[in-house]
Amino acid sequence: MNFRYNSWDLRFKEPFGAIPAGSAVTIRVHSTNTENIRLRTFFDGQEQFYPMLPAGDPGMHTCTLTLPETPGILWYDFSFDYQGRTYRYGTHSDGFGGDGQIYEAYPPSYQITLYKETRKLPRWYTDGIMYQIFPDRFFRGSHPNFSPSYPKNSLMHGNWSDSPHYFRNDKGEIQYWDFFGGNLAGIIEKLDYLKSLRISILYLNPIFLSGSNHKYDTADYRRISPEFGDEALFKELCQEAKKRGISVILDGVFSHTGDDSVYFNKYGTFDSLGAAQSPESPYYPWYRFEHYPDDYECWWGVKSMPNVEEMNPDYQNFIYGDADSVIRHWIAAGASGWRLDVADELPDPFIAGIKAALLKEREDTVLIGEVWEDASRKIAYDKLREYFWGDELDAVMNYPFRQAFIDYFLGNKNSQETAQMMMSLYENYPRDAFRGSMNLIGSHDRRRILTVLGEAPELHTEAEKENFRLTEDKRSLAVKRLKLLSLIQMTFPGVPCIYYGDEAGLEGYEDPYNRGAYPWGNEDHELLAWYKKITALRADHLAFARGLWYPLKSQDDVFAYIREYKKISCLCLFNRHSQKTYTFEHPSLAGKTATDLLKNESFTIGSIDIAPLSAMILRINEPVERIWP
Repeated sequence: MNFRYNSWDLRFKEPFGAIPAGSAVTIRVHSTNTENIRLRTFFDGQEQFYPMLPAGDPGMHTCTLTLPETPGILWYDFSFDYQGRTYRYGTHSDGFGGDGQIYEAYPPSYQITLYKETRKLPRWYTDGIMYQIFPDRFFRGSHPNFSPSYPKNSLMHGNWSDSPHYFRNDKGEIQYWDFFGGNLAGIIEKLDYLKSLRISILYLNPIFLSGSNHKYDTADYRRISPEFGDEALFKELCQEAKKRGISVILDGVFSHTGDDSVYFNKYGTFDSLGAAQSPESPYYPWYRFEHYPDDYECWWGVKSMPNVEEMNPDYQNFIYGDADSVIRHWIAAGASGWRLDVADELPDPFIAGIKAALLKEREDTVLIGEVWEDASRKIAYDKLREYFWGDELDAVMNYPFRQAFIDYFLGNKNSQETAQMMMSLYENYPRDAFRGSMNLIGSHDRRRILTVLGEAPELHTEAEKENFRLTEDKRSLAVKRLKLLSLIQMTFPGVPCIYYGDEAGLEGYEDPYNRGAYPWGNEDHELLAWYKKITALRADHLAFARGLWYPLKSQDDVFAYIREYKKISCLCLFNRHSQKTYTFEHPSLAGKTATDLLKNESFTIGSIDIAPLSAMILRINEPVERIWP
């Protein structure tokens, strides 16, 4: 019995990947000694079968479909008869696409994402390098027109190098918040530092009024928190950033507010009549009370973050519908886009409304969502989400990228498994969404990347986590791995995002220890020099922002891929092994001239040896033959 299909190979499926709704796709299989080959599709609850007819080369069978006019996911697989029995063919159980396998029962299906064609993502975003700042922890700046003030019952660290800490009461509730004094003035002062890293996009964790240091419990969406600055200072930041070619993206927390807010006003802090104070409050319909006033729906059970009713028309108008809505106001003030916190918690029509408001205010804005999985097939609250169908998100935070390459460098996945995971996203995402993926390796929600790559142990007490530092040997290994991982980040499709301080060598377990202050004056200079080198590589070679991507077959420890742009190929090779040198071979490379972009040396390719824990980025002035792993 012979049957083969590979959704990543143009010989079997054309065009590749996600496809505009209403267009055509040609699907081919190779099969001998079989009969009655059928293609089965499933879309919007409707199952259909299509005969696959012999065509072209011996054994090839083909079917051309006109796809549905509406966006969504079309699932498909195959059936055929062999020696009087019916068999089926689908993707592997991991659902990643590519080569599949034969089943006797209904198989896991292949996916085609159908989307509505809209505008192309702006070049300032897809060509950019992003830097994420947790504002309180970046730099304590001064400004003649700004005097910071802090919430009551807060603690200001006198020493910038202190560890962040949660001060809790007997119930585990945070009793008072600690601050380090970072502010918008400090970011303005350090814009030239960011420019030295070739940063062109600045993503800020929330900056709006709130009593916490993280600001995910918003008190007033129209006010900058006074320890950070004010609207005038924000506008100055955007103007000064623009002079340096840097665009600013804000963090939008719209699935919930703070209980201590203008809108809920549980403690009577504000002059407004809050929802927790009276059912007559204009904000009362924004919230979901079970038993008024103390029993209300809140974000993951956190009582300080009451959930809002996003489908309430007044709330929608306030956030995005009005001409001076929150979304449009801060774009008019100088921001270039928004990142949506917990996008899974926001209804699709709400996200679509935000997107429409953004484009109405300015055509070249972007909308990024916090989604932790493959966003094309994400199901939240029993509903398939419509993020990439054309009216919602431009891109998402690429947590699968982060996890895949951590697993690769820690030896949990081999290079082929890693390539399959990335090819799955490449296949499932519309091309612009893939190129716009926010490729992070560190964030405010995860352990510092050096701590992860240094294989830090599982610790149980806060004191242990706060005081832990990698040993010299483990840190040396972690730095070598981070150099390789960050180089993948800079040469991979998507928008690379550096979490502040990762480039300077910060360590730390999960929140709050991953939110330590940037170590000004105590940077890891070797690591910082490396980051400046690889961000320049990314910025100076458009192949890494705009080129096609495909993986190449290699040894388990060697991750290899091509970035191809305007008939120029960049061969990217990474060896994760700490002791073994590998020789990389490809039948079409021998005798070609290559330039090593890390060493700025040219040579004629013979065998390519990759030393332990090292990488090579080779520019070849012609396409390289595509051979699938």
